[in-house]
Amino acid sequence: MIELPFRQVHLDFHTSPLIPDVGVDFDPEEFAKTLKSAYVNSITVFAKCHHGMSYYPTKVGVMHPSLKRDLLGEMVEACHKEGIRVCAYISVVWDEYSAGNHGDWLQVNKDGTLAGRPPFGNRGWRFLCMNSPYVDYVSEQTEEILRLYDVDGIFFDIVMQTYPGCVCNHCMKSMKQLGLDPTNDTDLYRHSQIVGRNFMSRMDRLVKSLKPDISIFYNSRLRLESNYELGMRKESDYFTHFEIESLPSGGWGYNHFPLFVRYYQTLGKDLLGMTGRFHKSWADFGGFKNRPALEYECFTMLSLGAKCSVGDQLHPRGRLDITVYNLIGSVYKKVAEREEWCRNAKPISDIGVLISSSFYNDWRTDSDEGAMRILSESHYQFSFIDSLEDLNKYKLIIAPDRVVVDEVMAEKLRRYLKNGGKLILSYKSGLDGDRFILDEVGVDYLGD
Repeated sequence: MIELPFRQVHLDFHTSPLIPDVGVDFDPEEFAKTLKSAYVNSITVFAKCHHGMSYYPTKVGVMHPSLKRDLLGEMVEACHKEGIRVCAYISVVWDEYSAGNHGDWLQVNKDGTLAGRPPFGNRGWRFLCMNSPYVDYVSEQTEEILRLYDVDGIFFDIVMQTYPGCVCNHCMKSMKQLGLDPTNDTDLYRHSQIVGRNFMSRMDRLVKSLKPDISIFYNSRLRLESNYELGMRKESDYFTHFEIESLPSGGWGYNHFPLFVRYYQTLGKDLLGMTGRFHKSWADFGGFKNRPALEYECFTMLSLGAKCSVGDQLHPRGRLDITVYNLIGSVYKKVAEREEWCRNAKPISDIGVLISSSFYNDWRTDSDEGAMRILSESHYQFSFIDSLEDLNKYKLIIAPDRVVVDEVMAEKLRRYLKNGGKLILSYKSGLDGDRFILDEVGVDYLGD
């Protein structure tokens, strides 16, 4: 298992090709020493951004037109001299350069519109399809980066299809071959999962064939899903670790990280929580999070068995903001002082909470969030679990509000109860039509 450092920065650098003087102020020694002085020991830096611009002399893609240096290469070399781990970032589905040059690679919504930014829209990104020849392009870029640079990991971002699925020519063809109905939302969503998993399988083989010991992460995949076939457990082998992107002030909220980490801590891989230094969200250049908030977010990560990552955005001219790294350093100094007691920490949970959320069915996590808040505020030790988890590890199983219990799960719960386990069901959990599937519950359903 890959063991991550405790103090990471995710350095965004989505830089329009219209911006001049990219990287002109970059000083590799100053860059690395600024990170070092802020107690940073791992960083994700950009190889290719959402604009489709590469930040190194590429023969596969297109280098940012105003960049006159090998920014990625200089970052890797300077950071390694200071003992800082470096991961290379590759934007996948959002690549404006490719979207503008290959209309046949774009994702198409079920209603026939283009996924993402419409043709005359002025904000957002267009979606490239992971079932199109675009994947060959991403593969060639990834191989080029791995052959040119001694990176310690690859971070693939925006690894997702439109919801419920793409109906471009490439997807229509493969759905027909698989016997799936493109007019059926369930089939569309299942096809999306097949496409995403095929992409990850291909990248997994490529990366491991060239650098078998580096980390690999696919962002935009993490979800809570009560349906095992559609959930994350079937994808977990493609990940060396899990990074839970969760900027509380940026739309995720303060319930998101503690909810997600309590599931992903059961899957046996190293964990990283990712917040941001921004007052709001990504690209908030002038916004600075107050220190108590950043402390709270990083210490929450440590308390739940995760390492820390703080998002920042590099100025187009290539110089880090010292005020930002004074802030990060003030918190990471405290993390460094405490990490000895957090290394190799494993959750010991008395309670297993069955996931009721379904990303496909309704995207709602309110029941799971409610259970998480009740148990957290009552100081119980608990984990969120899926249907494949060993129930006998827990003294109590809770099924909040809308957990669907099929006959396989029902039999598993019967054995658990027979062995002395305890079960709490709320609202409609365990209902099969107008009756509870478990006679052991001992109650009749009278209606809402």
